[in-house]
Formats: sequence, C-alpha cells, structure tokens
Amino acid sequence: MNIAENKEVARRFFEDMLSTGNFGIADELVHPDVILYHPAFPDPQNGRDKLVGGLSAFRAGFSNLKLTVEAMIAEGNFVVVRWRSKGTHDGELFGIPATGKSMNIGGMSYLEIINGKIVQDWVSEDSLGWMKQLGVIDA
Repeated sequence: MNIAENKEVARRFFEDMLSTGNFGIADELVHPDVILYHPAFPDPQNGRDKLVGGLSAFRAGFSNLKLTVEAMIAEGNFVVVRWRSKGTHDGELFGIPATGKSMNIGGMSYLEIINGKIVQDWVSEDSLGWMKQLGVIDA
C-alpha cells in the first residue's frame, strides 16, 4: 500500500472506529496479531481481541468519547498520528466510578501498517493528565 492508503487506515482507526465505538470494523483495520505498546501496560499487549477489549473498556467510561486526528506524518509502512481525546467520565473506568467530569488530552500513536492492517501501535498519551482532570489523583 502507498503512504496515502496507510494514512487513510490510520484515520479510519481513530475517527471511524475509536471515536464512534464501531469496533465491527476492527477486522478491516487491525491485524489479528497486532502488538500494542501502551503506557498503561507494563508488557506489550498481543492480539486484536486484547486491543479492542481495552479500547472498549475505555469507551465504557466515556460514552461520548470523541477522538480527532490533528496531524499525520507517514513514511513507508509507518504513520505517526497526533490525536486529541475528549469526553465525559459517565461510566465506570477500570474500577473508577463515574465522576461526571470532562477530560481533554492529547496523544500520539506510531503505527506500523502492512497490507492495509495495523500490525503495531506504540501509544504515548497524557494518562496523568486525564486522571488529574477527573480528580482521580491530586494535581
């Protein structure tokens, strides 16, 4: 696939799947053996089911979650995405009861895309920021 096609896969991953909660398109966008590197996990998470499960759990805490792509840079099989995540904490999130507070954080993902599917995702997000915004930890 060319760079433009890889960028479209990345855009769809964030805006058509994550932002809407339409995990039914995960098979189209994510390789079954994807590897996720995320600061919330000490070890890489392997497999599309784990990735979708973790993202679904996050969305359960923010029913109105909105992710937007702010910028993308691509070269070869790699796409770097700067994104923004906004939502209201209106559901349980990893054992944290709903606070009713809003969060607005930025993050970046470094995606490797082969044959139209995401095979690796390295995430860097402001996890401390959203925990502070929700009042889960002291500022």
